[in-house]
Amino acid sequence: MTQQRRPLPSMRSFRFLLALFALLPVCSLPIRAASFTNPRVALVISKTSYRLDWETIQTSSHGWAGVSNLAGLPYDSLFLEDLASTGALEKFTVLIFAQCTSADEATYNQLIPLLTNYLARGGAVVLDGPLAIFDEHGKERNHKALDDVLGLQYAGFQGDTSFRIQVLSNRHYVTRPFEATQYLTPVLGDGLHILKFRDGGDLLLVSTDGTKTYPYLSCRSEQNKRVVLISDMGTKAGPATFFRNDKPQSFYANQLWTALIRAMHWAAYGDLSVPFPTPQVSNANLTAVVRLDGDNSGDLQFQLNTMRFLIGVAQDTGVVPLYTWVSSFATKAGWDKLAPLGHQLEDLGAELATHSKFHEIDRKMTESRWHEELDGSVQEIEENMKAQGYPIHKIHSMINPGDTIPMEDYDQVAKRFSFYMTHGLEQSVPIGYGNLTWFTGANRDFVVLENAPHPDYQWFYDPEWSYTTGQITDYEEAIFDHMFRNIGRGVIFNEMWHDYSISSMPVNSSHNKSNRITNISNLPFYQAMKAKFGTLPIYCPEPTELAQKLRAMAQWNYSWSATPDSVELNLDLSTLRLEETAQNVGGMGIHIENTQDYIQSATIDGQPYFAYSDRTIILPDLSRKQHKLVVRMGPSLSPATRLVYISKHLRSVSGTPDDLEFTIETKARARFALEARNPAVLLHADSQQWNFRGDHQLEGYVVSDRQVKLKKLRTPGFGITLCTTPIANVVETRNAVEVTLQGSSGSESLLTFQSSRPPRSIDLGGGQHLDTKKQGMTYSVTLPAVESASKLSIFF
Repeated sequence: MTQQRRPLPSMRSFRFLLALFALLPVCSLPIRAASFTNPRVALVISKTSYRLDWETIQTSSHGWAGVSNLAGLPYDSLFLEDLASTGALEKFTVLIFAQCTSADEATYNQLIPLLTNYLARGGAVVLDGPLAIFDEHGKERNHKALDDVLGLQYAGFQGDTSFRIQVLSNRHYVTRPFEATQYLTPVLGDGLHILKFRDGGDLLLVSTDGTKTYPYLSCRSEQNKRVVLISDMGTKAGPATFFRNDKPQSFYANQLWTALIRAMHWAAYGDLSVPFPTPQVSNANLTAVVRLDGDNSGDLQFQLNTMRFLIGVAQDTGVVPLYTWVSSFATKAGWDKLAPLGHQLEDLGAELATHSKFHEIDRKMTESRWHEELDGSVQEIEENMKAQGYPIHKIHSMINPGDTIPMEDYDQVAKRFSFYMTHGLEQSVPIGYGNLTWFTGANRDFVVLENAPHPDYQWFYDPEWSYTTGQITDYEEAIFDHMFRNIGRGVIFNEMWHDYSISSMPVNSSHNKSNRITNISNLPFYQAMKAKFGTLPIYCPEPTELAQKLRAMAQWNYSWSATPDSVELNLDLSTLRLEETAQNVGGMGIHIENTQDYIQSATIDGQPYFAYSDRTIILPDLSRKQHKLVVRMGPSLSPATRLVYISKHLRSVSGTPDDLEFTIETKARARFALEARNPAVLLHADSQQWNFRGDHQLEGYVVSDRQVKLKKLRTPGFGITLCTTPIANVVETRNAVEVTLQGSSGSESLLTFQSSRPPRSIDLGGGQHLDTKKQGMTYSVTLPAVESASKLSIFF
């Protein structure tokens, strides 16, 4: 039987099909490959706007630096007034205008041709709030010419505390993870300055009270230029906040951050259908460091309580503090008592620094007062630590006392310190940090880190706040979990803690005008946060290391190319200004964005590399040059034995899945996990367990610098599932497994193993017989304290 042929379509049918395809939007055709060279963001603020409303500009600018870090896009800090003289806007993929509502006439006139040419070359603009609609006196100008360049119009200040941000459409890259009509934020703290396109574009998020609705986030792509309009992010309306002390008080898992991150990715790259790389400050979902404000440095007992508690936090979890004293107060408390515990903190990776000399930094500072408060405090701390026999490094970090220091005074801080922790503005924009160089002059490596919400002072002592310790704990745990689970991307949790609060200082009744709740003990709050630190897979950097990682995020360059199943990244560290920055990138992550597939394999500079989780490469330290990373993707989890998580500085990774070795730099507890489908042990780990949750994870920790080596076990049906003392080696024969124990600190330890063959006997040191406990095919052995290496023999 012959197959009947169908007749060929007529020319008329061809013309119809061609016309039909011509009507289809270009974005509906999947892009099978994409590439990008040196993405870079310009974070732009206006000096004029800053002069008129410094708090809003400081809040917005810090917040957009936080978003840039979470988006993994390198960035520079620029002033609106300097854009024309910069002469190099073509190097910026995206210009973010952070509440640049006001500009002088000369700047306004320069912006029109500047943005016209920038967009014509294919640039992208993200607008947070109105752009230059007011002059230098705060008077509204005729801004139609600039509005025309961006194709926008203003709908005025709209809304109130009954409005929320809601998803209008999820048929766009920015809002694809959300459900249509989903609310992203709690109710706002105020109205918003509404921006919208005159025509075209995609309205994705709206501000609504259920009756009235206004545009919130809109995107428009025309030819090769892209514009994102946001009706205020960094203002006191607080659309990005997690918790607001307004009745009824409640925590809200605010998802606006995800939308803002994706808006930056869309502005930079468009609507991609291939995966692309995004660097992270750490390989974990969350990065934690403690900031300790020593406001009561003069109270010796408070200092002893606080330092002892933070020593325990470091020992048990690996999270270490930037511990700062008010130096003149500490001198009264007595350096002979403070110095030994301060030295112990330093031995665990903490950093000792200044909280000023007299805790009196304000808006009326003079040059002599800056010198006294900052230089005087550094000298007092360094000299007294040295006099007690505990010399410390040169102090290069500071936590500001009292009110927030305005950015216009950052030059006073930056010329003395390279790492600075600030506070006070986090309620409106709760994530803000980065290598920020507005107002710092020549000090281009200055790193700023805002505190995470909310300071313990507000929770326990602010007369306008009133909560029980239990409520406080619940709220802060919810904030922590939201940052860890929903924001992720290595987001930094840096909560402000005080010495007096950890010591549960009573509330001063003379200041308690609102009759706030008085808590007898604050300590359960800190113990709960310590438990979070110790039980979730977070990253725990030393303060100096964290500063270097934030410099890398801003300063390096990278280029990438991708197909649906592969990503190539050229990471250029030669642009880092400091050699030590490259020496501290170990433990950072390269996340593979925009894919449901999993990493199958990776190479660095052509060599197979075995430190990656489902979608994140864990970087080792790298040299100050260009490095090429190649990642292969696939639909199923990789079965390869590999390092999938580490909580401390990863120096290097070498070897193959059969003899994988990695080097950790740490002074406190460092945790790690490996994917190990088959039984294996970790040589030189202080403790380890395998397949505890049935997930084939080989987990362990060390408490000092270490080279940890994986050794696969070959005996059929045998696997060590727990060992709480270091293992130096394992030798397997036909009828025995010999485990060399390194020796412990003088306490008993435990070893458990699974075996399909029951052991005939277990001996320690060649003669001491040990009893076992049996449950199914699992055997447990209590090991006596051994001070030197000894051999445990399991005979079958």
